[in-house]
Amino acid sequence: MTQTSLDEHLQAARTLLEELQLHEIDQLRPMVSGHRSSLPILARGSGDRQFLLKYYLPPDADTILPAGVRADDYSRRETGFYRLLDSIDPERREFPAPRTIAVGPGDPARWLLLEWLPPAAGPAEEVISQEHVHELMHKLGSMPTERLMGRRGFPLEHWDPIGYLDRIRHMYDAVLFVIGEERWRNLQRFFGEAVRWTDGRPHVMVHGDFQEANIIVTEDERAFLVDFECVGIGNRDHDFAWYWLHSERHPEWKRQLLHRWLGHTVGGDRIRAEWGIRSAIAYLAIRRLRWGYLTHGEEDSRQSSNLALLDAALEGGASLFPV
Repeated sequence: MTQTSLDEHLQAARTLLEELQLHEIDQLRPMVSGHRSSLPILARGSGDRQFLLKYYLPPDADTILPAGVRADDYSRRETGFYRLLDSIDPERREFPAPRTIAVGPGDPARWLLLEWLPPAAGPAEEVISQEHVHELMHKLGSMPTERLMGRRGFPLEHWDPIGYLDRIRHMYDAVLFVIGEERWRNLQRFFGEAVRWTDGRPHVMVHGDFQEANIIVTEDERAFLVDFECVGIGNRDHDFAWYWLHSERHPEWKRQLLHRWLGHTVGGDRIRAEWGIRSAIAYLAIRRLRWGYLTHGEEDSRQSSNLALLDAALEGGASLFPV
């Protein structure tokens, strides 16, 4: 997104804040969501109460969206999810998310106003613990999924090996040059086996972008999730794999996290969990390779590391799951 277009959207968001009788809280620089799909702005209202405005952005002409995703899917999913939460848990007694203040008009809604959850001071390594990560994943996994399904205008994501394979097939033209025919055939066989091992596992709620940037721990040690633009249902190991790959923690900390995640599984359940993690990693590696190729062509500096990640996922064993 060009600086000019970002400035224009920022001005429109500030005009909206004035209409809502809110005042922007100065930031060092404008924040943009990880998908570059929304502009989050901190604001203050009467009584010094603080809010977060999410102002959804139209994509630039050269924006590369994930395979099968439409530009307005992010706003439809998030506003639809908050409307669902408001109907089943308005005070957020069960689900750790901010309370909804207002949803903008239109379909899809152009903006969303949420309560602001002030995070505890300090780096993520000191504030977000393994207990917080596991607690949030447990709460996601225990939420009923029936209410998410069949909602009109809600582009529900399916984060499971069947869904991964469907997306990957849409990436064929972009990634075949990078991975080659042999890897492509191995990938097809791999997902056939992944479906065989994971089919029949109960679907759970999946955040879809579970990483430290979307976790808020408050001063009283309560952990919350934000940014539900990719929410869906599916593989119970998806959010763990996503977090594990995006985390920049010390390798030993991550190894302990992995052992803790797998610690309650034995026998066939352990094998199914490993296949769930491997399939999510393989999907993410292919997605990264597609984005790198479409953006940088043969000059993608991360191509070799993402190919190594893909190969490790396809192989499994000690390369991914150290004893």
